[in-house]
Amino acid sequence: MNTIKILIIVDALGAATSGSLENNVYLIDTEKYLGSWNEGQCDLHTLTEDGQIIKWSVAAVSSDNQVAITGFSGQMITQNVCKPTQQGISGDLFWEGMVESQPGRYSYSVSLSIDGQSFSFDPYLEVQ
Repeated sequence: MNTIKILIIVDALGAATSGSLENNVYLIDTEKYLGSWNEGQCDLHTLTEDGQIIKWSVAAVSSDNQVAITGFSGQMITQNVCKPTQQGISGDLFWEGMVESQPGRYSYSVSLSIDGQSFSFDPYLEVQ
């Protein structure tokens, strides 16, 4: 069972200008054609299995902006599907969690800090 990596790419200028991450955050994962869909959008559906590890990381389109994941909430957390924790060292931080759930679709919110402002968006995990 492979580790799934999810990369969150943020257009910080677009988010600050519009006050929203809609159309300003793009997600991709390492599952590609194996089942995930809505790649390149904020509502990525990542196909996963019980016992699988997921690692989330974030990057800004422009290196002039500071972006960071500050936490997770929503159904994925409240139903104990996956509870990511921050890992790594300064300059190379990511969030990691193990999927521990029955089959189903679980929404979650990712909270981001973008140049000191807080934003969030809602992708999905699809446990098979």
